[in-house]
Amino acid sequence: MKLLCRFLIAIATAIASGANPAQATAEYRLTTILPWISKNSTSVDLGIVVNGTYYLSDRTNAVVHIVDLASSTETGRITGFKGATIINGTVNKPTSGPNGLLYIPGRNELYVGDGDGSVKIVDLSKNTIVDTIPLGISKRADEMTYDANNKLAIVTGPDDDIAILAFISVTDRKIIHKISFDNATNGIEQPVWNPADGLVYVSVPESNVNTGGEIDVIETTNFTTTKILPVTNCSSHGIVFGPSNQLLLGCSQDAILADSVGHTLVVDVTTGKTVETIDGIGGADQVAYNPTLNYYYVAAYQYQVNGSATGAADPKVGIIDAATGTLLQTLKTDNVTAHAVAVDPKTNKMMIPLAGKGIAIYDFVVGTSTTTATATTATATVMTTSAANRLGVCSVSLFSFVVAVFFGAGVA
Repeated sequence: MKLLCRFLIAIATAIASGANPAQATAEYRLTTILPWISKNSTSVDLGIVVNGTYYLSDRTNAVVHIVDLASSTETGRITGFKGATIINGTVNKPTSGPNGLLYIPGRNELYVGDGDGSVKIVDLSKNTIVDTIPLGISKRADEMTYDANNKLAIVTGPDDDIAILAFISVTDRKIIHKISFDNATNGIEQPVWNPADGLVYVSVPESNVNTGGEIDVIETTNFTTTKILPVTNCSSHGIVFGPSNQLLLGCSQDAILADSVGHTLVVDVTTGKTVETIDGIGGADQVAYNPTLNYYYVAAYQYQVNGSATGAADPKVGIIDAATGTLLQTLKTDNVTAHAVAVDPKTNKMMIPLAGKGIAIYDFVVGTSTTTATATTATATVMTTSAANRLGVCSVSLFSFVVAVFFGAGVA
C-alpha cells in the first residue's frame, strides 16, 4: 500500500500540474487571509477547531472569532469578555481576556478563560455566554484541558503569586478541587489529559528543583501528583499528545535566552525519556497534533536565528513528522500574534493569526514545489513526497489521480 501511495502521489501531482514527477511535493500554502474585525489585533491567545469551525480568542477586540472552514469565512464573534488591559501603553496579559478555549463534547459548550479570573461558558447553539464560574483568583483564567472519564474541565490560573489548577464539573458547573503549584517559579502553562492512562500532564516552565522545566502528572480521583518528569533546557509552554504516549513539548524563548537552545522535544511519558530533539524550531507557545497526517505543529513565534540568545528574531511555524521527528516545513510568521496554531484533522487546514493582516488559513496542497506562499511574506522549506506519505495525503493523491486520468486535468 505504501508503494502504491508513493507512486500515485508522484504520478497524480505530475499529471495535474504538468510537472516532472520528480518535482512533485506536498506542503502547506497560504490560501486565505481573513482581515481583523473590527480592528487590527495585537493580542490574541489560543485557537481551536471544533467540527469544522475555528475559534480564536482575541483580547484586542474582546471577542472569540468564529470561522467556518468549509467556506473560509468569518461567520460571527462571541462577545462579553474583559478585553485588553493596557498598562503603560502595552497589553497586560495576566489581566486581559479572552484566553484559553476548551470545547466540552456532548454539551455543545465552549469554556473560555477570561482576564477577571473566571471561566465563561458559551452555548454554541446561540454563541452567547450563559454562565460564569469564578476561580477565586485575581488574575486571568487561562489554558484548559478536558478529562472525558470524569467530565472535568481543568483550568490554569497561572499568574497569581501561586499558580493554581482548578477542576470544574461540567455537569453542575462547579469547582470541585484546586491544586496549588507552590514550587513553580514562572507560573504554569498548558495542561493536557491523556486518554491512554487517564492522567493530566501539566507544563511547568520552571520550578525550584527543575530550572529547565518539568511536566507534572496528576490523577483526578484524589487530585494528587503521581510523578514529575524533569526536562532540560526547554521551559515548555504548549504541550500536546501525539502517537504512542509521545508528548511534544513546545520549548519557549526562555530556553533560547538562558542557554542558546532553540529546539522542540518529544518525551515518552511512560519512561520520562526524551525520544526526539528537533533542532531549528523553538521559542514556541501553542502546539498542535493532526492524527490524519501524523504531524505536529509548533507556533515558534519567538524563535531567534540559529536558536541563539543573540540571534535576530526569526518567527515561524514548524511542521514536524511525528513518526520520525523530522522538521518537514517552516513558514515565516510574526512575533506578535502568531503564537497560536490550530489544525482541522478533516481538511488538514492550518490556522495562524498574523499581526497587521488577520486570520491566515493554510491548505495542505499536493502539487509542484513552491518557496513563497502567495499573498504573504511567509517562506516555506519544501517537504519531499516521501516525507508526506500519510493516509490523508494518499487519499488526496488517489482522488487527484482519478481526476487527472479520467478528466484530463493538466493534459495538453
